[in-house]
Amino acid sequence: MSKILIIGNGPSALEKEYGNIIDSDKWDVVMRFNRWNKSDIGETHNDYSKYVGTRCDCWVVSDLRIKLAIERKKDYKSIVIFCPKFKYNSNLFNNIEKEHSNIKFIPSESEDNINEDIINFKPKWPSTGVMGIYFAATNFDEVYLHGFDTYDTKYNNMHYFEDKPNKYKFNSAPDHEPELEKEFIKIMMKQYNVKKLTEELE
Repeated sequence: MSKILIIGNGPSALEKEYGNIIDSDKWDVVMRFNRWNKSDIGETHNDYSKYVGTRCDCWVVSDLRIKLAIERKKDYKSIVIFCPKFKYNSNLFNNIEKEHSNIKFIPSESEDNINEDIINFKPKWPSTGVMGIYFAATNFDEVYLHGFDTYDTKYNNMHYFEDKPNKYKFNSAPDHEPELEKEFIKIMMKQYNVKKLTEELE
């Protein structure tokens, strides 16, 4: 049974000191997203290792970080990139995969599968976090989630590692769909072997 632990960037990740559990050999793969440990220009965040550990086998990023993924490919066993279907470039992405063996693009069909069979995010598109969960659920036997707050307004910040205000609390223009993401996770927990880490450990 293959097991993957997915660490989201939500502030709730700092509510439990799960660092040692996250970094343990309990998981076949630990997945994280975008700027989880440092900014795009390479500035490292404060040390949150006692809460979220340091292990990352699979790094999932948006298509805005393709160049960064290539630059940092030696830092991870695998890198998974999500590009929304409306700008998916099959020829370019196939060439990148051929040149860099540990970089993989999530197929555009996955976005269709989510919109048609789970939750319809149109006219927008699923977030990188949503796509990462779907990718994991369709490639691993057991999936565990931690730090996925779906931009809950009880938190002032967007992410645990920075002071960026939670735009969904302070009425800025949203670029994600929190309610749809909440429903997506609920459905994934019913239809696939997806669980919250906190429920598994407590």
